[in-house]
Amino acid sequence: MKDIDWRAIDRRELATLLANSKRVSSRAIGATTIYRLDHDGREIIAMALPDGAAVIVERAPLAKWRRRIDAQRTTPASR
Repeated sequence: MKDIDWRAIDRRELATLLANSKRVSSRAIGATTIYRLDHDGREIIAMALPDGAAVIVERAPLAKWRRRIDAQRTTPASR
């Protein structure tokens, strides 16, 4: 399973996100509305909660990995 990030946002931030994203789908479940968004190529799930708060969920960015470099290795110029 891929790692995911989530965070709480306020109503204003949700409105900005909705205005700047392509809405793929949305559905109301009780007093909560769930949006599936495409924001600059990133898939985001946004949930507008009845109290005016919201939660967004998206895949965690891939960790940039580095190759291990052997500190002991030297490359003599005379070889």
